[in-house]
Amino acid sequence: MPSSQPPNQLAAEIETIVAGIFKKAGWRVRRHPAIGDLQADLLLESADKRYVVEVKGLSEGRSDRLLPLLAQAILQAQAFARRFPEAAQPLAVVAARRVPPSVVEHLIRFAARYAPDVSIGVIDLEGLRAFVGAGLERLNERPRRRKPEPMRTSQRLPDLFSDLNQWMLKILLGQRLPAALIAVPRQPIRNASELAGVAAVSVMSASRFLHQLANQGFLEEGAEELQVVRVGELLDRWISANRNTAQELPARWIIRKGPAQIISAVREYLSPIETSPAKTNKARIGPIREGLPRCCVGLFSAADALGFSLVHGVPPHIYLERVTPDALLRLGVTIGQSDRPPDLYIRVPANREAIFRSCVSRERIQVADILQVWLDVSTHPKRGREQALEIQRQVLTSIIGKER
Repeated sequence: MPSSQPPNQLAAEIETIVAGIFKKAGWRVRRHPAIGDLQADLLLESADKRYVVEVKGLSEGRSDRLLPLLAQAILQAQAFARRFPEAAQPLAVVAARRVPPSVVEHLIRFAARYAPDVSIGVIDLEGLRAFVGAGLERLNERPRRRKPEPMRTSQRLPDLFSDLNQWMLKILLGQRLPAALIAVPRQPIRNASELAGVAAVSVMSASRFLHQLANQGFLEEGAEELQVVRVGELLDRWISANRNTAQELPARWIIRKGPAQIISAVREYLSPIETSPAKTNKARIGPIREGLPRCCVGLFSAADALGFSLVHGVPPHIYLERVTPDALLRLGVTIGQSDRPPDLYIRVPANREAIFRSCVSRERIQVADILQVWLDVSTHPKRGREQALEIQRQVLTSIIGKER
């Protein structure tokens, strides 16, 4: 059961809470039932009902963080329920320290749309209990009222490396990088209004970003066009901010097809849908194409696609805006526990606009831009630093110069 910080303590705490909710209601609770290579978190039984439960948790109760976990819990609970020797219903539960009501509604709508046969639960450590499923609604409780926090005299400054700030930084730095390696608007940018226009953000957002850059000494004062300076130091800070900003899920091909499978899978994912009558019956994934999450190749596989092949033997990575059953089906992958080593990794980014807006197109697939690849591989344990240095030597000297 993945979680954020601290993972083991939070996972155990949430699982214990879920078990306690059902024990108090008179259910028989069995922890960690296993069938072959599959293991669920809980098995719940009452006089006339039986549920197999997957529980996932994070510290943050944000929709973009909990939704991928809910999708994973749904898939794992379904898989275990199918293998269980007796009739059992899947129940997917997600939890966080605090989950706002709007996020609860979003998660419930998602499950109703994509997995109507799976029961779900959303809980938090403040007392929220929201279950949807036969015999479960009576367990629902509203969270305890929180005491208002006193007004703080000093407010934390906005994050220089927020999602949209990273996108705007890519625009400024990308002016000096080849268009084949990063997709950003290319034109002289002289002020916040012009930056907001090309970045498709509010003028206020662009103004705050430039103000932060200037205050920290990364923006040349008085220049005719916006010019980032001390780029080497800025990139070092960007690497630190980029650590652990993506949820990484081990995945396996449903059908293995060879070493270039990641390219063909992403190409198929992004390809237009066949609408001819001859293919109508088997186009289950066709009608949902328009609503699919954004997707691109990342890390070492992206370096290969961009022409900087150096490190081999590392499982490929795919950036996926959010994990949904339809997206996994179209990619031809499955996630969840397995004795088989991962064939690839699905990365769900927190900075999705910075990732997907700057992607470049190569051979009818979307590939993470060269700056993003450099950021991601710089801290990768398997020859990542070596790959980053090669990209820096061949490409980034145009923006770093002789600073390093």
